[in-house]
Amino acid sequence: MILETKNKTINLVLKTRKIVEIANTLKNKNFEDAYFKAVQSNDLDALSKIIYTLAEDNEGKHSFNNSAEVYDFIDDYKKEKAKTYTEMFDILTEVINEEGFFTKKMTKKQLAEMISNPLSGTNMNELVQKSAEKAISKIAEEQFQGFKA
Repeated sequence: MILETKNKTINLVLKTRKIVEIANTLKNKNFEDAYFKAVQSNDLDALSKIIYTLAEDNEGKHSFNNSAEVYDFIDDYKKEKAKTYTEMFDILTEVINEEGFFTKKMTKKQLAEMISNPLSGTNMNELVQKSAEKAISKIAEEQFQGFKA
């Protein structure tokens, strides 16, 4: 997908290695979790890192030298196209989904649900797991206190 401003044209190129790089950059092993967490919180730093990683010029090289250039591009794109940060995330979400980089291709309704509901998808599994770990830890602590008496 091509994003264009007066000053710069970038091509968002999706490849497995780039998806893994984004997940690692966002400090998460699961790209889908990391991505939707960034979208739900409207994380501008994550938006810039995603664009930085995916953007290539016409010769297949990085489009940006540093994060400041990405932020300038985002500002120009927002102004010229009358887009919000949320709309930029929406564009990226549709492209990533269409290219099949989520665990399954989703309808627009499913994507909207993933974006609007922080408890959707695998986030819920993570929440349940963390809750279970806390409960088990508390039970174990109570059991050990019983042995001390």
